[in-house]
Amino acid sequence: MRKGKGRDDVTVPKRKGRGQQLPEPHLDQSGSGSAGHSSSSTSVPPPTVAESTLVEDENAEESLEFGEEIIHFDSPIRAYDPTQTALAMAGHHHHGGAGGGGTSSSASSSAQAQEVRKRKSIKSEGSVEIVGPMEVEGSVKSMGAVTFTGDFSVRDRIEAYGDIEVNGNVTCGSKVKSFGSLYINGSLLCSDKVKIFGKLNITGTFECQDEIEVWGAVTINGYMKCNKLTAYGSLTTVGDQSWYEVEDTETVWGAKLIQHDDFEG
Repeated sequence: MRKGKGRDDVTVPKRKGRGQQLPEPHLDQSGSGSAGHSSSSTSVPPPTVAESTLVEDENAEESLEFGEEIIHFDSPIRAYDPTQTALAMAGHHHHGGAGGGGTSSSASSSAQAQEVRKRKSIKSEGSVEIVGPMEVEGSVKSMGAVTFTGDFSVRDRIEAYGDIEVNGNVTCGSKVKSFGSLYINGSLLCSDKVKIFGKLNITGTFECQDEIEVWGAVTINGYMKCNKLTAYGSLTTVGDQSWYEVEDTETVWGAKLIQHDDFEG
């Protein structure tokens, strides 16, 4: 139906309406000066926004609810704050006050958050944070940085053009390659060669069954073990409880600062 024709009272046209210019309504907001005007000026409603624009705005908010989707693989993962549960991010807020329903829903949400998810492979066009626990049958590749939060098992290689950050426990069955730096806050176990073009910063444990090659500085605040080590920068252990082991060949081109004089392995 077309609006704005066939009636005497003034209506608000849509965005690109045709016809007369919208008159300015004179509403008696202060209560004075409205007696001299006829019923036509007082009956004009205030301009309202068309319902179609509100629907479009709601759809726009829903499309940006979880931020920019930058992950492209079989089952996309939403990047979200690891401090929030998966149930809260889905929008299911059931706070029933005093009752047994609230406790049961919180218990089910915690069990759902700890469920191990399985993915074939992960490929990202930019920086991404992945939250575990998760098992990846293939590889994890990113054109930016990759952050692992939680427990992960990756069968194939891990590659990133940015930094790789581990906040938890990660097991990789193949190679690890980063054009940035590698930050470990937890544990990382690799079965193949590790090549880092940036720095290697360990706060925890890092074990590699092959060679570790680092172009930047190496800082160990914990324990590191590998078959072969090639470091083009410096190597530093932090504290008496930090140390490392190399089973085969060790080559460090920079300075070495070992601080575990009284440590007994």
